[in-house]
Amino acid sequence: MSNPNFENHIKATCGMLKEFNTKLKPSTLSTYKRMVTKYYYELGEGNKKMTLNAGVVPMCITETTDRLKEILNSSWKDSTKKNYLSLLCSITKAFAVLHLEQPDFEKNVTYSAYRKAFDILKASNAGNQDKQEPKENEIQLKELSMDMLNKSLSYHYNKIRKSDSKDIESALMYMLGSLHIDQVLRNECADMLISKEYLPIEDHKNTNFIWLKGRNVKMLVIRNNKVRNPEMGHEAKEVVLRGQVNTAVNKYIQVLKNIYGEHLQDVIPLVHSKHFTNSTSSWDGSECISSSHYSQVFKRIWKHKELELTTTSIRKIYAMDVRKEFGGNLLKEKEACDKLDHSQETHNSFYILNWD
Repeated sequence: MSNPNFENHIKATCGMLKEFNTKLKPSTLSTYKRMVTKYYYELGEGNKKMTLNAGVVPMCITETTDRLKEILNSSWKDSTKKNYLSLLCSITKAFAVLHLEQPDFEKNVTYSAYRKAFDILKASNAGNQDKQEPKENEIQLKELSMDMLNKSLSYHYNKIRKSDSKDIESALMYMLGSLHIDQVLRNECADMLISKEYLPIEDHKNTNFIWLKGRNVKMLVIRNNKVRNPEMGHEAKEVVLRGQVNTAVNKYIQVLKNIYGEHLQDVIPLVHSKHFTNSTSSWDGSECISSSHYSQVFKRIWKHKELELTTTSIRKIYAMDVRKEFGGNLLKEKEACDKLDHSQETHNSFYILNWD
């Protein structure tokens, strides 16, 4: 993906989206960029008209009928189709308002066509979701529990028992596994930091981090995620980490010190690479990894059990564990929703699977 013309296309379109909605979170802009990049290169490989209309949108996107046929008749998953249609809705909405001077964008023919197709596909997906049937890759979740997954983390812990261990992969797997078992996070860890000091919100409004408050206690601070936007005045979620997850963070820091020594800084990315090396060279983890790269890292945690789990998988297992243990008790269900940081509707529609 080194074609400079396509890079200019991507930059122009993403710039338009940012101009249209100045309050977009950095994580949302990053997601837009990944989607735009993927879709534009697919269009280019299909020899579509990539000449930019008004310098921001490829001409082929305005050829609504052809684009809709390609998307709806493709072999892509319904979720991928829906994501592309949603992207095209966002692009054509911004284009209509900013470049066609149509503030009532819903009357724009191109936008309305994509929107209609999106709504139809979304309704169809919602109908399937009501059945709560597990997807093919979710069948493996039926026999799993949080306790079972937690016990299996001993595979990694046994490799880092010794205080002089330099096994960074096992230390990372044990720490991330313990953290997700304890807090059932989404992919917030991708751009999370570890800090010796509490990071003031004035300088770190969008920063998620783990504060190394002391040897026996850590604090998880979530300021910016799928449901929390500091720009909208949302309060941060702060949780004290104790017990196993505290030990796991201590082990991880110890292994990093064993490898990088004095090069280890006071504030570092929680995950500094999608690769696992025991290099003794100077610390090079100045930048966080992407959410997609974090997904690759995460899938290695329970690979030794021949499981390829995602953060969403863990969240679903947790939700079903609570439902099974407490029989749908409303107070326990509410506590589970609060911990998962989502609504009861989302909980019931997307996290409780029907195995019948």
